[in-house]
Amino acid sequence: MNSIIMIKWGGSLITDKDKPFTPRLEIIQSLANQIKMILEINHSQKIILGHGSGSFGHAVAHQYQTRSGVKTKEDWLGFSRVWQAARKLNIIVMQALQESGLPCITFSPSAFIASSSGKGNDFFHSSFEAALNANIIPVVHGDVVFDDVLGGTILSTEDIFLFLAGFFKPKKILLAGIEPYIWADFPDKRIPLKTITANNFLEIQSRIGTSTSVDVTGGMIEKVRLMTDLVKKYPEIKVSIFSGLAENCLIKETMGESIGTTIQLE
Repeated sequence: MNSIIMIKWGGSLITDKDKPFTPRLEIIQSLANQIKMILEINHSQKIILGHGSGSFGHAVAHQYQTRSGVKTKEDWLGFSRVWQAARKLNIIVMQALQESGLPCITFSPSAFIASSSGKGNDFFHSSFEAALNANIIPVVHGDVVFDDVLGGTILSTEDIFLFLAGFFKPKKILLAGIEPYIWADFPDKRIPLKTITANNFLEIQSRIGTSTSVDVTGGMIEKVRLMTDLVKKYPEIKVSIFSGLAENCLIKETMGESIGTTIQLE
């Protein structure tokens, strides 16, 4: 299935990350409509869609420190509440996709991925493949997972993409957020980085920054680090990070027009 593209809608894009449980409904619907148009342009295109948790999951996860591990009764209560918060946003996303006339189904990572020390190490892939073969869009999202070392933890959508990429080998990974580029001088945002390579990442990482809002999975610097690791493993995959607010951004990126920052091997 080398025609697969993985697309992520960032949590900061589809929610107001500074206002708990606040979706940006018009943006979500616009992005869903673009997915519909992509598939109308190319009927054979396969898409794995992911989305962040934004103001739904991150505040609860921060309260319970779920990413660091789950051991106590209180920790497990937090684990279940993070799951519930992530699910609430996923229901909103799925409704928008259905309203756009898209066949889609959620694969919640808590139900099909297991991890070890915060890294995916096993998943049930038969149903996932069946969905793709049936031209149904599998939808994943940042979620809690059971971990054989930590008890439980949280995997970001990028963590999940990194894990799934080893199996599905997508040709592109598109990460839509609110910033048009990765910035070399965040938060001043005067110097865009149009290309980041595995070779220059160590030189520039101290200038990229994290996040202006609560982000338990590390913010922008962690996203870039994960995607840099991905292109080291799979140099044939192109990764793009761009603004999901730009007009027809998903369509442009899918068709080969780069509108943001590209991450590549060299």
